[in-house]
Amino acid sequence: MTIAQLIKQNGARLDPLRTGDISAAKRHKDASILISSHYNSFERIRKRLFNGSLYKNGLSPSAIRIVAALEDVGLVGKMSDGGYKALTAESRRFITGGWLEEVSCLASNEAGADEVLFGQQIKWHFDDYFGENEIDVIARFGQRLAFYSCKAYSATYRNKNDRGRKKLMEALHEADNLVDHFGSKESYVGLILSTDLYDEYARKPKYEALFGKAKALNVDLITLEDLEWNKLVKAMSRPKRQKQ
Repeated sequence: MTIAQLIKQNGARLDPLRTGDISAAKRHKDASILISSHYNSFERIRKRLFNGSLYKNGLSPSAIRIVAALEDVGLVGKMSDGGYKALTAESRRFITGGWLEEVSCLASNEAGADEVLFGQQIKWHFDDYFGENEIDVIARFGQRLAFYSCKAYSATYRNKNDRGRKKLMEALHEADNLVDHFGSKESYVGLILSTDLYDEYARKPKYEALFGKAKALNVDLITLEDLEWNKLVKAMSRPKRQKQ
């Protein structure tokens, strides 16, 4: 069965008019991969792309490559004074987090998914209640659905920032709800974060409660450490590798 058919079994349906553009994601692929692989560099220039105050002078080599890739696909434009700016609603959506949905979708496809959708609006009804949700990425491996929530947060995790910790925990529960509402007991769920949550020196998570809760809820955490393209493809292949 297709994603649409599997979703329908749970009282929901895909809105074919409100879904991500796969062809656009493929056009943006080089830019998405550069951002995911060099997110720290991208984070330092992202805000300046909105107000046209980004200039190449003084940028790191990786930031210059990112700007060039965005310009190549028309996601940023060069202003008369030499600055670069996101000029369209599409480019602003991409820069604020759409890139993470797109690169995750493409990585799922590369990982061997039989079908992938991103930015997909779902309409549902249970008993007398009706509603809508957007799911960032849905991948189908055989008859198993994988649901992913993508959050482009700050790359730096600050342990003493209670608001930031709460935000991460809320994102985890939001991801877990996807399976409760639209999946089955065989479904897979992941939370993809652009935040560095693993202490390489200490070889342990920086936010242990989040990882513990994710394990209890059976939510796969994919963090900044996994966003380099080859690592991301490997991470997105986990639903395929696990017994269905």
